[in-house]
Amino acid sequence: MGSTFSFLMFFKALIASISGLIISVPAAIADGHGTTADGPAVEVKQIMGTSKTLEGDSFSYPEGVSELRLYRVSFPPGTGFPLHTHPMPLTGYIQQGKIALVKPGGKKYVFLSGESFVIADQTPAHTMENVGEGYAVMLVNAVAAEGLETVVMAKP
Repeated sequence: MGSTFSFLMFFKALIASISGLIISVPAAIADGHGTTADGPAVEVKQIMGTSKTLEGDSFSYPEGVSELRLYRVSFPPGTGFPLHTHPMPLTGYIQQGKIALVKPGGKKYVFLSGESFVIADQTPAHTMENVGEGYAVMLVNAVAAEGLETVVMAKP
């Protein structure tokens, strides 16, 4: 009987702990931060919010069944992704390193670790290049539709 009682006490304590977390998380999100009884606060920080692309264009979402995609793109030193376009809006966030978006004709946007940008179907063909010393890592979030390719290769 003693082990059953201990298990029930443990189970009740576990449920109480989980309930406390579930109740406190929405408050943390609503306030931008939260506190815990014995630890640091949870912090929610918006990285970007915009209705315009890098080029200053507005964007719209593709028709069809919505699909969100998240990619992690790693660039070894001195590498790049070939000339391409995107048929949907997407956000890029530089997690590490220094990455340049380069358009034919030489126009270049350089992004450092912690910076972000938005591009969409109106954004001209471009390459993405690691222009830093070490590895570069970019997170890409695409607002797509089922069956729609994220990247369309372009001719130089």
